[in-house]
Parts: sequence; C-alpha cells; structure tokens
Amino acid sequence: MTSSSEQPPKSAYGGGALFEQQEIRQGRVPLWTKLCLGVGSLPGQHKDWAFTTLLLFYYAQVLGLPATYTSLALGIALFLDAISDPLVGAISDSIRSPLGRRHGFMLAAILPTSLSIYALFAPPADLSPALLSLWLVLFTALTRIAFTFFDVPCSAIALELSKSYQERTSIMVYRMLVGWLGGVIFIFAMYGLVFSPSGNQADGLMLSTNYRTFAWIIALLVALWMTFCALTTLGQRRFLPQPTQALRPLSLISILSQLWTALGSKNFRLLFLAILISALVSGTGQVFDLYMNLYFWGFQGKEIQWFSLAFVGAAGSFATAGLLQQRMQKQNIMIGCLVMVTLLAMLKVLFRFVGIWPENGDPNLLRMLVLHATVVSYFGSMVLIMFVSMMADLTDEQEYYTGLRQEGVFSAGITFAGKANTGLGLIVGGALLEHIIGFPTQANPGDVANNILTSLAIVDGLVVPALNLIPFLLLTRYTLTRRRLLTLQRTLEERRHHPNPAGASNGGAAEPGR
Repeated sequence: MTSSSEQPPKSAYGGGALFEQQEIRQGRVPLWTKLCLGVGSLPGQHKDWAFTTLLLFYYAQVLGLPATYTSLALGIALFLDAISDPLVGAISDSIRSPLGRRHGFMLAAILPTSLSIYALFAPPADLSPALLSLWLVLFTALTRIAFTFFDVPCSAIALELSKSYQERTSIMVYRMLVGWLGGVIFIFAMYGLVFSPSGNQADGLMLSTNYRTFAWIIALLVALWMTFCALTTLGQRRFLPQPTQALRPLSLISILSQLWTALGSKNFRLLFLAILISALVSGTGQVFDLYMNLYFWGFQGKEIQWFSLAFVGAAGSFATAGLLQQRMQKQNIMIGCLVMVTLLAMLKVLFRFVGIWPENGDPNLLRMLVLHATVVSYFGSMVLIMFVSMMADLTDEQEYYTGLRQEGVFSAGITFAGKANTGLGLIVGGALLEHIIGFPTQANPGDVANNILTSLAIVDGLVVPALNLIPFLLLTRYTLTRRRLLTLQRTLEERRHHPNPAGASNGGAAEPGR
C-alpha cells in the first residue's frame, strides 16, 4: 500500500494524456455487447478442445506418429507462439487506425486461422514420420500465430470495456458463458455425430476419415464466429482508449520498451506465472483425459460425450462469481478454488484405488464421474473468471505507474496462458506418456497392460495436480485489493482532468518492490 504523498514513477513519454476516448460511455456496458464479445471466445474454445483432446491422440494413436516426434513438433510451435503473443499485444496497444487499436487485426486473422486449422486435421495421406512431424509443426504454428492476431486484441477489448471492479467480472462471466455453452454444444455434436462408431470400428475416434470431416466443420465455425465478433463489436471502438499523438511512434524499440514496462509489474508477474503453471497442469490433465476415459475407465466415445454436461458446473460459477466477489477479494476466491480443483483431481484416482468407485462397465461409474467433472468445472471456471478480471484491474495499476494502457500486452498473458494449456500440456503430456508411463501407440482399448494403466492414473491424478502448490504460493503474494484499485482509479481520474503540463503527474518515487 502506498502513502497518500506517493506518486507513480516518471513516464518515459513526457506530459499529456497518452490515451483518450472518442466518447465516454454513460451507464453500463450493454448485454448485447457482452454477448457479442463472448462469441469471440468460441473459436478459442473449439481450437483448445481440438488441441488438448484430439491432436496428440490423432497423430499418435490414429496416424502412428511417435509421441517424441509429436512433443518436439508442438514444442517448436509453442516457442514461436511465445514470441508472437506479447508482440501482437504491444503492437495493438500502440497502433493508430480508423478501425481502432484492435479490430483491424481481428478481421485480418480470420482466413489464415481457418485455413491453417483445416490443414492441421487433414494432412496428406502416407506421409513419412519426418514429413508428418513437419506438417504438424507448420500448421500448429500457423494456426496459433494467425489466431493470436484475433485472440489477443479481442481479449484486450474485454479488459478495456469497463473500469468498474464489479462489471469487469460481469464481462468475463458473459464471455466465458457464451464460450462454454457453445463449446459444450460443439463437443457433444462432435462425439455424437462426427466421431460416432462406423462399420467394424467400435469407436469413431480411431477412424482417420472422421478427422477430415471434423477439419471442415471446425474451420468453417472458427471463421463464422471470428467474423461475427469482429463486426458486431466494431462500433464499441469509440468507447475504447485510443493512442494520442503524445504516444511514442510505433517501432521495434518502442515495442520492446512496452514489453519491458509490463514485466516491471510485480502483480502481473505473479498472476501470469501462477496461471501459466495452473494452465500447464490443466492442459496435461486434459491430454490424459481421453486416454483415461478410453483405456483406464473403459468408456467409448458415445459415453465420453456426456462429460460435456460438466458445463452445468461452469454455469454455476457464472451465476455465483459476482456474489462471491462482493464478499471476498478476487485473489482469495482464486486461491480457494485452485485448492479445490487440486483435491478433487487427486480424489478421483484415489477413489478407484481404494474401491469407492463402481467397477468399469457399471452405469453408475459414468454418472459419478460426470458429477465429479461438474464439480471440478465449477471451481476451475471460477479460477479463470477471477484471473481474467484481475488482469483487467492490473491495466489500471499499470497506467497509474507508467501512463500506458497496456491491455494488449496484458491480454497476451491471458491468451498465452490458454495456449500453454494446449501447448505445454501437449508437450508434457506426450513426454510423460512415452518416457515415464510407456504408453504404446495405436493401442486398442482393452489391450493395454494393467501396470501401464496404473502408472497413467498415478501421474494424471496425483503427480500432475500436486504442481498446483506453486501457483497457490504465488497468489498469496498478490497485493492489488479492491480498496487499492479504487484509490488508483480516483488518482487516474484526477490526473486526466487536471494534467500536469510538465509531466509531474507521472513523477515521484516508485512503490517499493515494483
């Protein structure tokens, strides 16, 4: 907590407002706007499910690519992605355009994203392992990088639509609500229609032809949702902060400077690292989910589709997030829910080992595990809601200390965390499957040795969830409370109405530890 006499450090950009709005919004953000922005989360939901659930399984179990090849390919793509996210965020923070800071990038990303994701799930037949790895690397990277130009600006808009501590959470709730609901319908349809059993193959997930049908569907839907979101939110740009002439012209040096400035925020570093590790845990768990459901629990695709009903738990988090936030700090909610997600993940496999769950084949097993997934979904969704809402709060803290509005750079932290879920999770999951668990490729359910299945369950249910201890410890050091944020926002409003021409409004001593 800073004293009343404390002033933020000097801005490198001098005096004067660096960002201004064409029009000040009167009242709350319209519900229609929140829903349209929520549609922008659907392409990411579809892509993330395809990456975490299907991609490794498709290339390893259906196409026969060794998990080592797959992990290396995905590691290269993720490295390229790690560079692109913050760069796109910094560029979109500073650009001056008739379409504003965000929408030009969103519109330009539609065609390359949809074409790349189609190619990823429809590789040419009879490629050698080396060429198939190259194909995987190329189109995973192209899909990720192209989508970055949509996802980072879209997430930035969600951060800058409102300055209200409470309404920021409401915006994130509606954004996640649309994404989850559309994602559940999509998953249910894919399992029930595209990956349904066919001919002599009892499980449609093992048929390569089904993935080509899936490629067309996901490519068309991604293009549709991206186009709808970009066009329906275009009118909101008049309410969003835009750069003034006082902002330094865009250049490589200015971009790198902005990235360094963002990393100067202690709270940003803590929150980003916490969610990055949590995303790694979640993504690795999602990689194992399909393996566990098919091989360990003995379910088929028509049964696995019922896990999409876990959306009920997410819907519960959307309904209660605002109420919880009125009574608790966002970071405390996030910590508590993270603890619950960890405990529930461990209990899932422990209940099997101690004989609490019914045996495989018993209809009650599916019902109990769907209920378990629903409860996990509640707490996991609450973690994500609080994370994104806290990122929005940090943009005000950043403006207080630097004069910069860096929603783009901060939203890059959000989008990269999501990609870490699908990227790092796939890499770590693939490495664990091959080198630690020793899981065979192109294995049929029922043909895998019991000792391998036991190792799979121990790694998935005990070892991986234990890593959540790290984000728990990081979040206990987060310091931006509700009261602190309101104090910063009042100071920012005074600064905008009474700017110091000499730039002294940005001068003074930095907060200790920042």
